[in-house]
Amino acid sequence: MITKEMKIFIEDISCDLKNKRELFILTRPFWTNKGWSNSSKESPNWDDLEDYSFTDNVLEAQVYFIPLPINQYPKEKLDEINELCQKNKIKAYGYISGDFGENLGNYENIVFFRMGGFKSQLGDNNKGFPVPLSDHFQRLFHHDHPIPSDKSSKPIIGFCGHASLSQKKRLKEILKCIKENCRRFFKNYKRKDWEPMFASAYERAKLLQLFTKSSLIKTNFIFRSQYRAGAQTEEQRTKTTLEYYNNIKDSDYVLCVRGAGNFSVRLYETLMMGKIPLFVNTDCLLPFEDKIDWKKHVVWVEWKDRKNILQKVISFHNQLTNEEFLEIQINNRKLWKEILSVKGILELVKNDI
Repeated sequence: MITKEMKIFIEDISCDLKNKRELFILTRPFWTNKGWSNSSKESPNWDDLEDYSFTDNVLEAQVYFIPLPINQYPKEKLDEINELCQKNKIKAYGYISGDFGENLGNYENIVFFRMGGFKSQLGDNNKGFPVPLSDHFQRLFHHDHPIPSDKSSKPIIGFCGHASLSQKKRLKEILKCIKENCRRFFKNYKRKDWEPMFASAYERAKLLQLFTKSSLIKTNFIFRSQYRAGAQTEEQRTKTTLEYYNNIKDSDYVLCVRGAGNFSVRLYETLMMGKIPLFVNTDCLLPFEDKIDWKKHVVWVEWKDRKNILQKVISFHNQLTNEEFLEIQINNRKLWKEILSVKGILELVKNDI
Protein backbone atom coordinates (compact mmCIF):
# COMPACT_ATOMS: atom_id res chain seq x y z
CA MET A 1 0.00 0.00 0.00
CA ILE A 2 1.36 3.44 -0.95
CA THR A 3 1.38 5.87 1.96
CA LYS A 4 1.15 9.63 1.46
CA GLU A 5 4.57 10.18 3.00
CA MET A 6 7.59 7.98 2.36
CA LYS A 7 9.90 7.71 5.36
CA ILE A 8 13.51 7.05 4.43
CA PHE A 9 16.14 5.51 6.68
CA ILE A 10 19.74 6.51 5.96
CA GLU A 11 22.62 5.16 8.00
CA ASP A 12 24.87 7.65 9.82
CA ILE A 13 28.13 8.52 8.10
CA SER A 14 30.97 10.86 8.99
CA CYS A 15 29.86 14.51 9.07
CA ASP A 16 33.23 15.70 7.71
CA LEU A 17 32.31 14.47 4.22
CA LYS A 18 34.69 16.29 1.88
CA ASN A 19 32.42 16.31 -1.15
CA LYS A 20 28.68 15.80 -0.93
CA ARG A 21 28.76 14.65 -4.57
CA GLU A 22 30.05 11.35 -3.20
CA LEU A 23 26.59 10.76 -1.75
CA PHE A 24 23.86 8.80 -3.50
CA ILE A 25 21.88 11.62 -5.07
CA LEU A 26 18.56 10.50 -3.54
CA THR A 27 20.07 11.10 -0.09
CA ARG A 28 21.37 14.61 -0.78
CA PRO A 29 18.10 16.43 0.00
CA PHE A 30 18.51 15.23 3.61
CA TRP A 31 22.20 16.04 4.11
CA THR A 32 23.53 18.84 6.32
CA ASN A 33 26.97 19.52 7.77
CA LYS A 34 25.64 18.01 11.00
CA GLY A 35 24.33 14.83 9.39
CA TRP A 36 20.94 13.71 8.09
CA SER A 37 18.00 16.01 8.72
CA ASN A 38 14.60 17.03 7.36
CA SER A 39 15.61 20.70 7.60
CA SER A 40 18.15 20.53 4.76
CA LYS A 41 15.76 20.96 1.81
CA GLU A 42 16.92 24.50 1.11
CA SER A 43 18.38 24.02 -2.36
CA PRO A 44 16.06 24.74 -5.32
CA ASN A 45 17.11 21.30 -6.62
CA TRP A 46 15.08 19.73 -3.83
CA ASP A 47 11.86 21.75 -4.02
CA ASP A 48 8.44 20.22 -3.44
CA LEU A 49 9.62 17.14 -1.53
CA GLU A 50 7.13 17.35 1.34
CA ASP A 51 6.01 13.75 0.71
CA TYR A 52 9.48 12.42 1.61
CA SER A 53 11.16 12.55 5.00
CA PHE A 54 14.24 11.16 6.75
CA THR A 55 13.94 8.98 9.82
CA ASP A 56 16.76 7.70 12.01
CA ASN A 57 14.62 4.77 13.12
CA VAL A 58 14.65 1.90 10.64
CA LEU A 59 11.48 0.51 12.23
CA GLU A 60 9.56 3.56 10.98
CA ALA A 61 11.00 3.46 7.46
CA GLN A 62 9.40 2.27 4.24
CA VAL A 63 12.76 2.25 2.47
CA TYR A 64 16.50 2.19 3.24
CA PHE A 65 18.86 4.38 1.18
CA ILE A 66 22.54 3.42 1.17
CA PRO A 67 24.38 6.77 1.27
CA LEU A 68 27.76 6.01 -0.32
CA PRO A 69 28.56 4.04 -3.50
CA ILE A 70 27.72 0.39 -2.93
CA ASN A 71 31.04 -0.71 -4.40
CA GLN A 72 32.77 0.98 -1.43
CA TYR A 73 31.10 -1.42 1.02
CA PRO A 74 32.49 -4.85 1.90
CA LYS A 75 30.31 -7.86 1.20
CA GLU A 76 29.77 -8.35 4.92
CA LYS A 77 28.16 -4.92 5.20
CA LEU A 78 25.86 -5.56 2.24
CA ASP A 79 24.87 -8.89 3.82
CA GLU A 80 24.05 -7.01 7.02
CA ILE A 81 21.93 -4.40 5.20
CA ASN A 82 20.10 -7.12 3.27
CA GLU A 83 19.31 -9.04 6.47
CA LEU A 84 18.10 -5.90 8.24
CA CYS A 85 15.80 -5.08 5.33
CA GLN A 86 14.48 -8.63 5.19
CA LYS A 87 13.72 -8.48 8.91
CA ASN A 88 11.83 -5.19 8.52
CA LYS A 89 10.21 -6.13 5.19
CA ILE A 90 11.63 -3.15 3.31
CA LYS A 91 14.04 -2.68 0.41
CA ALA A 92 17.38 -0.91 0.29
CA TYR A 93 18.41 1.22 -2.68
CA GLY A 94 21.93 2.31 -3.51
CA TYR A 95 24.10 3.04 -6.51
CA ILE A 96 27.17 1.52 -8.09
CA SER A 97 29.65 4.21 -9.13
CA GLY A 98 32.36 4.37 -11.77
CA ASP A 99 32.60 3.86 -15.51
CA PHE A 100 32.97 0.10 -15.22
CA GLY A 101 31.12 -0.51 -11.97
CA GLU A 102 30.91 -3.92 -10.34
CA ASN A 103 28.69 -6.96 -10.60
CA LEU A 104 27.89 -7.53 -6.94
CA GLY A 105 25.57 -10.49 -7.38
CA ASN A 106 21.96 -10.73 -6.22
CA TYR A 107 20.53 -9.60 -2.92
CA GLU A 108 16.84 -10.21 -2.35
CA ASN A 109 16.26 -6.89 -0.57
CA ILE A 110 18.84 -4.58 -2.19
CA VAL A 111 18.29 -2.78 -5.48
CA PHE A 112 21.44 -1.62 -7.28
CA PHE A 113 21.05 1.56 -9.31
CA ARG A 114 23.78 1.99 -11.90
CA MET A 115 24.54 4.06 -14.99
CA GLY A 116 26.88 1.54 -16.63
CA GLY A 117 27.06 -2.19 -17.05
CA PHE A 118 25.60 -4.47 -19.71
CA LYS A 119 21.92 -5.28 -19.52
CA SER A 120 22.28 -8.87 -20.74
CA GLN A 121 24.85 -9.65 -18.03
CA LEU A 122 23.04 -8.21 -15.01
CA GLY A 123 20.43 -9.61 -12.65
CA ASP A 124 16.97 -8.15 -12.10
CA ASN A 125 18.06 -6.28 -8.97
CA ASN A 126 20.26 -4.03 -11.14
CA LYS A 127 18.32 -1.00 -12.37
CA GLY A 128 19.40 1.72 -14.79
CA PHE A 129 19.88 5.17 -13.32
CA PRO A 130 20.11 8.58 -15.01
CA VAL A 131 23.25 10.68 -14.88
CA PRO A 132 22.59 13.33 -12.18
CA LEU A 133 22.46 16.78 -13.80
CA SER A 134 21.42 20.24 -12.70
CA ASP A 135 19.26 22.22 -15.11
CA HIS A 136 21.93 23.71 -17.36
CA PHE A 137 19.30 24.99 -19.76
CA GLN A 138 17.84 27.31 -17.16
CA ARG A 139 21.28 28.26 -15.87
CA LEU A 140 22.76 29.12 -19.27
CA PHE A 141 19.77 30.41 -21.22
CA HIS A 142 17.65 31.92 -18.40
CA HIS A 143 14.32 30.44 -19.51
CA ASP A 144 12.16 27.81 -17.86
CA HIS A 145 11.87 25.59 -20.93
CA PRO A 146 13.36 25.36 -24.42
CA ILE A 147 11.27 26.52 -27.37
CA PRO A 148 10.93 23.51 -29.69
CA SER A 149 12.10 24.04 -33.24
CA ASP A 150 9.93 23.36 -36.29
CA LYS A 151 10.73 20.48 -38.56
CA SER A 152 13.00 21.34 -41.48
CA SER A 153 13.32 19.41 -44.71
CA LYS A 154 16.78 18.16 -43.73
CA PRO A 155 17.45 16.94 -40.17
CA ILE A 156 20.26 18.72 -38.34
CA ILE A 157 22.57 16.20 -36.65
CA GLY A 158 24.61 17.61 -33.77
CA PHE A 159 27.66 16.48 -31.86
CA CYS A 160 30.21 18.30 -29.72
CA GLY A 161 32.78 16.16 -28.00
CA HIS A 162 35.71 13.81 -28.06
CA ALA A 163 35.88 11.99 -31.40
CA SER A 164 39.05 11.00 -33.20
CA LEU A 165 40.27 8.52 -35.80
CA SER A 166 43.75 8.54 -34.22
CA GLN A 167 45.03 4.97 -33.87
CA LYS A 168 47.19 6.08 -30.95
CA LYS A 169 44.14 7.28 -29.02
CA ARG A 170 42.26 4.14 -30.02
CA LEU A 171 45.04 1.92 -28.62
CA LYS A 172 45.10 3.94 -25.40
CA GLU A 173 41.36 3.38 -24.83
CA ILE A 174 41.64 -0.34 -25.59
CA LEU A 175 44.51 -0.67 -23.10
CA LYS A 176 42.19 0.75 -20.42
CA CYS A 177 39.74 -2.06 -21.16
CA ILE A 178 42.52 -4.65 -20.98
CA LYS A 179 43.66 -3.22 -17.65
CA GLU A 180 40.12 -3.43 -16.28
CA ASN A 181 39.76 -7.05 -17.44
CA CYS A 182 43.08 -7.95 -15.78
CA ARG A 183 41.79 -6.47 -12.53
CA ARG A 184 38.62 -8.54 -12.82
CA PHE A 185 40.57 -11.70 -13.69
CA PHE A 186 42.80 -11.49 -10.62
CA LYS A 187 39.78 -10.76 -8.44
CA ASN A 188 37.75 -13.68 -9.82
CA TYR A 189 38.94 -15.53 -12.92
CA LYS A 190 35.61 -17.40 -13.20
CA ARG A 191 33.54 -14.26 -13.81
CA LYS A 192 31.87 -13.77 -17.18
CA ASP A 193 31.36 -10.00 -17.31
CA TRP A 194 34.44 -9.04 -19.30
CA GLU A 195 34.71 -5.53 -20.69
CA PRO A 196 34.65 -5.47 -24.52
CA MET A 197 37.50 -3.73 -26.36
CA PHE A 198 35.70 -0.47 -27.09
CA ALA A 199 37.45 2.77 -28.09
CA SER A 200 34.66 5.33 -27.71
CA ALA A 201 36.36 8.36 -29.36
CA TYR A 202 37.29 6.25 -32.41
CA GLU A 203 33.84 4.65 -32.74
CA ARG A 204 32.11 8.03 -32.49
CA ALA A 205 34.38 9.46 -35.20
CA LYS A 206 33.56 6.54 -37.53
CA LEU A 207 29.82 7.12 -37.07
CA LEU A 208 30.14 10.87 -37.57
CA GLN A 209 32.01 10.20 -40.81
CA LEU A 210 28.90 8.54 -42.22
CA PHE A 211 26.97 11.80 -41.85
CA THR A 212 29.58 14.07 -43.40
CA LYS A 213 29.28 12.23 -46.71
CA SER A 214 25.52 12.78 -47.12
CA SER A 215 23.67 15.71 -48.72
CA LEU A 216 20.38 14.56 -47.13
CA ILE A 217 21.21 15.96 -43.70
CA LYS A 218 22.89 19.00 -42.16
CA THR A 219 25.77 18.46 -39.77
CA ASN A 220 26.55 20.55 -36.71
CA PHE A 221 29.76 18.95 -35.43
CA ILE A 222 32.45 20.26 -33.09
CA PHE A 223 35.32 17.82 -32.72
CA ARG A 224 37.34 17.83 -29.51
CA SER A 225 40.74 16.18 -29.26
CA GLN A 226 40.36 15.89 -25.47
CA TYR A 227 37.54 15.58 -22.96
CA ARG A 228 35.91 19.02 -22.50
CA ALA A 229 38.45 20.38 -25.00
CA GLY A 230 41.14 20.04 -22.32
CA ALA A 231 39.73 23.07 -20.44
CA GLN A 232 41.86 23.94 -17.39
CA THR A 233 40.67 27.36 -16.20
CA GLU A 234 37.21 28.44 -15.09
CA GLU A 235 37.02 30.77 -18.08
CA GLN A 236 37.84 27.91 -20.47
CA ARG A 237 35.30 25.62 -18.81
CA THR A 238 32.58 28.28 -19.05
CA LYS A 239 33.34 28.87 -22.73
CA THR A 240 33.40 25.20 -23.73
CA THR A 241 30.29 24.40 -21.68
CA LEU A 242 28.33 27.12 -23.48
CA GLU A 243 29.63 25.87 -26.84
CA TYR A 244 28.55 22.35 -25.91
CA TYR A 245 24.98 23.26 -24.96
CA ASN A 246 24.60 25.67 -27.87
CA ASN A 247 25.53 22.78 -30.14
CA ILE A 248 22.67 20.70 -28.70
CA LYS A 249 20.27 23.67 -28.80
CA ASP A 250 21.00 24.33 -32.48
CA SER A 251 20.54 20.68 -33.53
CA ASP A 252 17.49 18.47 -34.10
CA TYR A 253 19.15 15.17 -33.25
CA VAL A 254 22.29 14.58 -31.19
CA LEU A 255 24.51 11.50 -31.54
CA CYS A 256 24.66 9.67 -28.20
CA VAL A 257 27.16 6.81 -27.96
CA ARG A 258 28.69 5.29 -24.84
CA GLY A 259 31.96 6.63 -23.44
CA ALA A 260 34.49 4.80 -21.27
CA GLY A 261 31.59 3.23 -19.40
CA ASN A 262 28.58 1.67 -21.11
CA PHE A 263 26.33 4.73 -20.78
CA SER A 264 25.95 8.13 -22.41
CA VAL A 265 25.91 11.35 -20.37
CA ARG A 266 24.96 13.16 -23.60
CA LEU A 267 21.68 11.20 -23.73
CA TYR A 268 20.42 12.96 -20.58
CA GLU A 269 21.87 16.33 -21.58
CA THR A 270 20.00 16.10 -24.88
CA LEU A 271 16.73 15.29 -23.11
CA MET A 272 17.32 18.19 -20.74
CA MET A 273 17.67 20.52 -23.72
CA GLY A 274 14.43 19.24 -25.27
CA LYS A 275 16.14 17.71 -28.30
CA ILE A 276 16.07 14.18 -29.73
CA PRO A 277 18.88 11.74 -28.91
CA LEU A 278 20.23 9.63 -31.75
CA PHE A 279 20.88 6.78 -29.37
CA VAL A 280 23.20 3.91 -30.28
CA ASN A 281 22.38 0.98 -28.00
CA THR A 282 25.40 -1.03 -26.84
CA ASP A 283 23.46 -3.38 -24.52
CA CYS A 284 22.74 -0.41 -22.23
CA LEU A 285 20.74 -0.58 -19.01
CA LEU A 286 18.46 2.46 -19.29
CA PRO A 287 16.53 3.92 -16.34
CA PHE A 288 13.04 2.64 -15.55
CA GLU A 289 12.54 0.63 -18.72
CA ASP A 290 9.32 -0.79 -17.28
CA LYS A 291 7.91 2.75 -16.93
CA ILE A 292 9.47 4.64 -19.87
CA ASP A 293 8.97 3.72 -23.51
CA TRP A 294 12.41 4.92 -24.56
CA LYS A 295 11.80 4.39 -28.27
CA LYS A 296 9.21 7.19 -28.15
CA HIS A 297 11.92 9.64 -27.03
CA VAL A 298 14.94 8.72 -29.16
CA VAL A 299 15.99 7.50 -32.58
CA TRP A 300 16.98 3.98 -31.54
CA VAL A 301 19.88 2.31 -33.34
CA GLU A 302 21.24 -1.06 -32.27
CA TRP A 303 25.03 -1.31 -32.33
CA LYS A 304 24.89 -4.10 -34.92
CA ASP A 305 22.91 -1.75 -37.21
CA ARG A 306 25.20 1.26 -36.74
CA LYS A 307 26.28 1.35 -40.39
CA ASN A 308 22.67 2.15 -41.27
CA ILE A 309 22.42 5.04 -38.82
CA LEU A 310 22.11 7.66 -41.57
CA GLN A 311 19.17 5.89 -43.21
CA LYS A 312 17.48 5.35 -39.83
CA VAL A 313 17.53 9.01 -38.79
CA ILE A 314 16.39 10.21 -42.24
CA SER A 315 13.52 7.70 -42.23
CA PHE A 316 12.54 8.70 -38.67
CA HIS A 317 12.58 12.40 -39.56
CA ASN A 318 10.65 12.05 -42.81
CA GLN A 319 7.84 10.09 -41.19
CA LEU A 320 7.12 12.83 -38.63
CA THR A 321 4.66 15.64 -39.09
CA ASN A 322 5.71 19.04 -37.76
CA GLU A 323 3.30 18.61 -34.83
CA GLU A 324 4.81 15.22 -33.96
CA PHE A 325 8.33 16.65 -34.20
CA LEU A 326 7.41 19.47 -31.81
CA GLU A 327 5.68 17.05 -29.44
CA ILE A 328 8.74 14.79 -29.09
CA GLN A 329 10.90 17.78 -28.15
CA ILE A 330 8.38 18.92 -25.52
CA ASN A 331 7.99 15.39 -24.14
CA ASN A 332 11.76 14.87 -23.93
CA ARG A 333 12.22 17.96 -21.79
CA LYS A 334 9.25 16.85 -19.69
CA LEU A 335 10.73 13.35 -19.29
CA TRP A 336 13.99 14.77 -17.96
CA LYS A 337 12.34 17.38 -15.75
CA GLU A 338 9.58 15.27 -14.23
CA ILE A 339 10.76 11.65 -14.30
CA LEU A 340 14.57 11.66 -14.39
CA SER A 341 14.84 14.33 -11.67
CA VAL A 342 15.36 13.54 -7.98
CA LYS A 343 11.68 14.12 -7.26
CA GLY A 344 10.63 11.93 -10.19
CA ILE A 345 12.92 9.08 -9.12
CA LEU A 346 11.70 9.29 -5.52
CA GLU A 347 8.13 9.05 -6.84
CA LEU A 348 9.00 5.91 -8.81
CA VAL A 349 10.62 4.33 -5.75
CA LYS A 350 7.58 5.26 -3.66
CA ASN A 351 5.24 3.62 -6.16
CA ASP A 352 7.35 0.44 -6.11
CA ILE A 353 7.40 -0.13 -2.36
